[in-house]
Amino acid sequence: MAADEVDRGIVLGLLARDNAAFDRMYGRYREPVWAFLRRLCRSRSEAEDLFQETWLSAARHAHRLDAASDLRAWLYAIARNKYKNGRRFLVFDLRKRLAFTHECQSESEAPDRSFESKQQVRAVREAMNAMSAPSREIILLSVVEGLDTTAMATVLALREDAVRKRLSRARHELTELVARTERSKATQALRST
Repeated sequence: MAADEVDRGIVLGLLARDNAAFDRMYGRYREPVWAFLRRLCRSRSEAEDLFQETWLSAARHAHRLDAASDLRAWLYAIARNKYKNGRRFLVFDLRKRLAFTHECQSESEAPDRSFESKQQVRAVREAMNAMSAPSREIILLSVVEGLDTTAMATVLALREDAVRKRLSRARHELTELVARTERSKATQALRST
């Protein structure tokens, strides 16, 4: 059986919501998708996360495929979109995301690093307090609770596209507020010296 025929059989199975078809797709494309993400990402752990997100998304949306879909291209598009979304999210660097859930730093951390982290936590908290309620709500659902767009849409009783727009605006708002808070603190520090 030619590769295109195998993929067509898998797509038809996916459209019929056949779990075995998903297993065949995973078996056939897990290595190529992993290799693609591994080359795309800067770290193995990031690639692992995106790999899982890619397959979860594929499982969620497989029934929407067209019978003539190019399965490999579809999977790569999902992986690429997950990667691009992750890049956009890096506006929140790791320290700022962790600030929401882990106030205390390791005791082995250098004192100046601990001070810097505490300042960042404080800046993010102040920015969160200054945010509009809808923006703060969606940031918390996304960052702290880790909900995906579908879950947030359910929680907020909104369409998924509306959730994505609101989240984008909220991230921008938070970024601006954090930058403003940090500039204000730096200006105050300069004036006090």
